[in-house]
Amino acid sequence: MDNNKIGPASKRQEDFLLSEADITVFGGSAGSGKSYVGLMTPLLYVDDPHFRGVIFRRTMPEITAGGGLWDTAQAMYKDFDPGVRFREKEKVAIFSSGAQLKFSHLEMEKDKYSHQGAQYGFVLFDEGTHFSETMIDYLRSRLRAPKSKYKTQMKITCNPDYDSFLRRWVDWYLDPNTGIPDPEKAGKMRYFVRQGEELHWADTREELEEVYGTGPESGIVSFVFHPATIYDNPPLMEADPTYVSRLKSLARVERDRLLHGSWYARATEVGYWKKDWVEFVERPPMKVKKRVRAWDLAGSIPSETYPNPDYTAGVLMSVDQDNRYYIEDCVRFRKRFQGVFEEIVRCAREDGADVQIIIPADPGAAGKQYASQLIRDLADKGFHARVKTTNKNKVTRFAPFSAVSEAGFVTLVRGPWNDDYTDELEAFDGGRNKKDDAVDATSDAYWALSQSITLPDFTLPNFTQSNPFSIQY
Repeated sequence: MDNNKIGPASKRQEDFLLSEADITVFGGSAGSGKSYVGLMTPLLYVDDPHFRGVIFRRTMPEITAGGGLWDTAQAMYKDFDPGVRFREKEKVAIFSSGAQLKFSHLEMEKDKYSHQGAQYGFVLFDEGTHFSETMIDYLRSRLRAPKSKYKTQMKITCNPDYDSFLRRWVDWYLDPNTGIPDPEKAGKMRYFVRQGEELHWADTREELEEVYGTGPESGIVSFVFHPATIYDNPPLMEADPTYVSRLKSLARVERDRLLHGSWYARATEVGYWKKDWVEFVERPPMKVKKRVRAWDLAGSIPSETYPNPDYTAGVLMSVDQDNRYYIEDCVRFRKRFQGVFEEIVRCAREDGADVQIIIPADPGAAGKQYASQLIRDLADKGFHARVKTTNKNKVTRFAPFSAVSEAGFVTLVRGPWNDDYTDELEAFDGGRNKKDDAVDATSDAYWALSQSITLPDFTLPNFTQSNPFSIQY
C-alpha cells in the first residue's frame, strides 16, 4: 500500500486524526480541511478485516456530487490501497484486508432506523451541524465491534452554527464573549453521561465515576473538540492564496463564523424578545409581592413517528416591591401525562406553598376538563392552582411581557437553564416551526403577576413595524 501521499497537513489535523476520544469534534471555520481529514481517518483501521465503518452526509447528492465525498474517497483510497474495490450501487469501499467503509445519508429522521442492527467500529458525521442530536445519539448506539482490534469511535466535522445542538456540546471550549474557540482549552479531554435529555459534564472521568460507577455500564463518554481554521490547512492556502481574502470580504455573520470560527455569530432577527434587554443576577430577591409558576403542558415523548414533540415547560416568576419581574427558574421535560403531573407536584414541593400554580386550559371542552382535573388533583396534594384560559394567539399573549422586558423591568436569575430559555424566547417569531413552550409559560406567568400591578405606560404593539413592541414614553 502506497500511503506516502496521504497524511495530515497541520498539527490540528493530526490531533483530530489521532484522537482517542469516544467522540471527537473537528472544525470551526471554512477551509480547514475537515472533510478531507475525515475521509483519511478510517484508513488508520482498514488493516483489520473485521473493521466496519460508515460516513454520513445529510443527503445522498452531497455524497455523490462531482468532486464530493465519494469521488474524493475513491481517489484517496486507491492511492492508499491499490487493491481497494468500490461497490457503486451500495456506495461501499472494500479494502484488500476485507475491511469495509459505507457512505450513507440521514435525510429524514426515520432514516436512522435503516441502521438498526448494524455494528460499526467507526462513524463519521461530515458537517455534523446538519444532523439532529437524536440522529447522532442513535448512531452512537450502533458503535459496537466485538471482533475488531480497534476501539469504537465517532468523529464529527462541522462549521459553527449557533442553533445546532453541537454548540452546547462545545460551549466549554469557547470564549464566553465571542464564541471563538479558546486556544487554551482546545484539545482538552472532557467527559459526559447522558441522563434523559441532559448531558452531565465533568473535566475528569473520576468525577463521573463517583456518581455513575465504572466500566461500560456507567455510560461515561470521553469527548474532545479540536477547533481549526483555514490557517490549519496550508495546502489550500498555497493552492488558492485568495481564499482568505474572500472569507474576509463576507458579511459580518458569515465572516465571524467561517473565518474566525465563532459559534455565537448569527444574524440579528427582528424577533419579539432580546436577551440584551434583561439583567442577570446570581440569586432571586428575598422579598417579593407574589411568586407563581406557570405551566405549558404536553404529554408526548419522542418516538419514531414523532421524534421532536413539544416540551412541558414550567416558568417560576416573581415580582418585587419595585414592580421588577424576576425569571427564577424554567424546567422543561418530555413525559407522558402521569409523569407531567408528578413533575408539577415535585416542583410545587420545591417551590413552596406560597407559590401559586398556573395551569393553562385550551378553549375546547377537553382542554378545560383536563385543566380542571389537574386543579382538583393538585388541591388533593395541598397545592393551590389557578386556571388560565389560552384563548388568544401566542404573539398577543407574549406582547406585554416583551414590552416590559424592553423597558428594562425584567431580570433573569443565573442557572443552567438560561441558554435554552433565552434561545427559545429570542427565536420566537409567532410561527409554528419553532418551539414556544417556555414562551407560553412565560406569558401566563407574567399575566398572573401583573393582574394587580400598575404597569409603565406603553403603546399597544403595532405588528406592522419591524420592532413590534417598541415602547413609547
